[in-house]
Amino acid sequence: MACNINSGFALGCRDNTGGIKALYILSGSVTTITDTSDEISNISGDGIFYQFDLLKGTSDFTETINGSTEAGTVFYETTVNAVFAKMQTSTRNQVKVLAQNPELKIVVETNNDVDGSKFFYVGRVHGAQLNAGQGQSGTTIGDANGYTLTFSAQEPNPADVIAGTTLASALTGITVSQ
Repeated sequence: MACNINSGFALGCRDNTGGIKALYILSGSVTTITDTSDEISNISGDGIFYQFDLLKGTSDFTETINGSTEAGTVFYETTVNAVFAKMQTSTRNQVKVLAQNPELKIVVETNNDVDGSKFFYVGRVHGAQLNAGQGQSGTTIGDANGYTLTFSAQEPNPADVIAGTTLASALTGITVSQ
């Protein structure tokens, strides 16, 4: 089977920005995902995508391509490192529930919205898990106090871009809440 390359891309303008603003983690289920022009145009299901705001300059989203020449396989590992500020009871309790969940559906909101590609859906097929993290008080009065968490997913395809300027505009039957 031939895997034909059918286009390239130009370098483009210097209008790109890094970092992530928020995570949206689903409490509920997804029944249908509609793809249009290589982007998710609709996610149907039930429940709530809870919004977790992140401090500027603290969290990131990475996608690693993993291939095996011997096995003829490729998969994509997505890692989201998120910093939840403040060691407090409510945050501790949320972290505990997130760590227990075996199949999280996560939307990452990036700071880059130049071309409308600012929402990425992580864990579409196999789900994501909270696999590492720590809570820390800091040492000096100006140090960070909170939780640093690592969510990861291993999927057959890269994380999908969600079309639209807001997450809510791509949802049917699922709401967004803090």
